Amino acid sequence: MSEAVNQSQITFDDEKMLTDLERVMRGKIFGGRLAAILQFVNPKTFERNRESYNIVVHSIRSLMSKYEGTFYTLHDYSIVLFVRLSERFFDQTFEKLVLEIDDILTRNNVAIGLTPEEAENAVRWYRFDSQVEDLQEWMDGLQQRYRTYTERRKRLLAKAGTAAGQGEGMPLTPGALQQIDDILKKADVSTFMKRQPVTLCFGNQPPKPIFHEIFVGVNELRQAIAPNVNLRGARSLFHHLTRTLDTRVFRSLLDGYVSRNSGPFSINLNVSTILSDTFRDFDSRIGNIVKKEQIIIELQRYDVFWDYGEYLLACEFLHNSGYRLLLDGITPDLLQLFGRKELKADFIKLFYFRDRHDEWTSKDIASRIAEADANRVIMARCETEEALKAGMAAGVRLFQGWHIDNLIRASREVVN
Repeated sequence: MSEAVNQSQITFDDEKMLTDLERVMRGKIFGGRLAAILQFVNPKTFERNRESYNIVVHSIRSLMSKYEGTFYTLHDYSIVLFVRLSERFFDQTFEKLVLEIDDILTRNNVAIGLTPEEAENAVRWYRFDSQVEDLQEWMDGLQQRYRTYTERRKRLLAKAGTAAGQGEGMPLTPGALQQIDDILKKADVSTFMKRQPVTLCFGNQPPKPIFHEIFVGVNELRQAIAPNVNLRGARSLFHHLTRTLDTRVFRSLLDGYVSRNSGPFSINLNVSTILSDTFRDFDSRIGNIVKKEQIIIELQRYDVFWDYGEYLLACEFLHNSGYRLLLDGITPDLLQLFGRKELKADFIKLFYFRDRHDEWTSKDIASRIAEADANRVIMARCETEEALKAGMAAGVRLFQGWHIDNLIRASREVVN
């Protein structure tokens, strides 16, 4: 298996949990010990909407910080807790813990695909001192399922690696990343930078640009510096690459790519970049070129729960410094989980996918958009007339995509 494939694998805690369980069993350290197993009815839904799962993981992990115990996320999206409670206050503490976990699951039952009744019954509790055989039986079954999962994943990743080598280029490896990184640190990326408008669409009026997104055309960049490498082939490595791109975009902006006459614009950044010294330097200088209120910072949805504390810190810094914040990559089914006001975002960008058109015709989409404020919700990837009509029917007023670009060009041709 290639190095890039190893890097791109999702990390789960099955092996660590089984090792820890074996140690507890071997030492017969059972006093006050409990195991809690949280299983979901439709765990496959988390493969598409990982944020739903991360919300629950974050909440329960925060809760567990108040207790003596360990926390594991498994390959099938189950969550396992090993907890040790004071034997003197066992009953009171156990009751409190059960209620706290039930509260988390009930409050997030829609996100994790459970009815309120299913949420109440999603946790199985085992006492080590009296139910250890039942727990061991469950773990034996888990071990077999995990073995099947890893074997299947190896086959799929090997096949995916072969396809990448034949199609979009060789997978991105740490060695290739270092070489590309070295090139980018000296490169002028302004020739690969593009603009796309975010527009106000109302009735039959031509789209009116509100601001422009400035971004690096990754495909064009790849063709220029690494035509034989699939830059997106390993997500963790590509994420590192985007941090280097952030710094080069800063350089282009400071070197005259924008001016006070450019109007409002957005740039895509990582939370780790915002909290870095590099951004501090950019922040101290960009105000001499453009007003900071012209700049909207776009953050990806996965940055929210990757480290929620860092995300909130970045939000606070951006707002205190005069920037506006846009949360990118949300889909309608996630809108109830990503409350714009709660996540301190000035805008939310909702993606439209043709094969998920029904999300835009659901009976509650208009109320969710209204709650987020229709003036601050953007339909992105609006590439057809069908998408535009669906967004407008749902109450969206701001749009971005190829179809919008075509409408702007058509309106200019009419004027000329």
